[in-house]
Amino acid sequence: MLAEWDRMWHPSMWLRKPPGRHHIHAWHIAAILALTGYANVVANQILDPWWHIPFNLGILGVAIAIARHAGLTVTDLGYRTDRMRRGLVVGGIVMAVIGGGIAIGIAMPPTREFFYDDRVIDRSVLEVLFDAFIRIPIATAFYEETLFRGVVFGMFARRLRPLWAALATSALFGLWHILPTIQTLDTNPAGGFFEGVAGVVIAATGAVAGTAIAGLGFLWLRLRANSTVAPVMAHIATNAFALLGALFVVYILT
Repeated sequence: MLAEWDRMWHPSMWLRKPPGRHHIHAWHIAAILALTGYANVVANQILDPWWHIPFNLGILGVAIAIARHAGLTVTDLGYRTDRMRRGLVVGGIVMAVIGGGIAIGIAMPPTREFFYDDRVIDRSVLEVLFDAFIRIPIATAFYEETLFRGVVFGMFARRLRPLWAALATSALFGLWHILPTIQTLDTNPAGGFFEGVAGVVIAATGAVAGTAIAGLGFLWLRLRANSTVAPVMAHIATNAFALLGALFVVYILT
């Protein structure tokens, strides 16, 4: 099984048949889908962001318990200790690339304006730093990557061919971002382009498509490294580096 996971990133493995014997039942998948839907609504509609870390970690604990009951191993979840180094290397390379791209965006006046984020302007420096170094790494990157690239994909890969498992996981990851997108339209620098019902629908549709594609990219990293550590690091870079870039633009360059 480990050898298959090590090779699953290669196109020749994408249409291989799933394992013949598994313990994944329909109720396991239904339970995970219900749990993720519940968590998404509560986190985005009810909870104060300060409670996201304990709530998300609690949800993740339940998801992992369901996955383990269904027979998923640490290999399926992408947390083998002997693949940790590979995950750190792959994730580190991606972090460097993303960091360089953000630095270029800040350095160029036409793109610098997109870093004037109300999440930075309307909050203290300490709050922004807390988000960038603690909340995002734990409550967003680690939580979402373990949930989607670990638990959800691991369960789907036991029942579906890897390509279909990847598409299904990434589609769910895209739908996961509808509520966060709607909530941040008022604070995001690009939110002014989307006004009225039509604007919200366009923004939500774009977010679903964009994050689904990003989900495929994160999943490829997870498979290439055979470690969920790699997409966790890439996810941290994508979210936290952008926030730190906004902090630099708002408080240093202006």
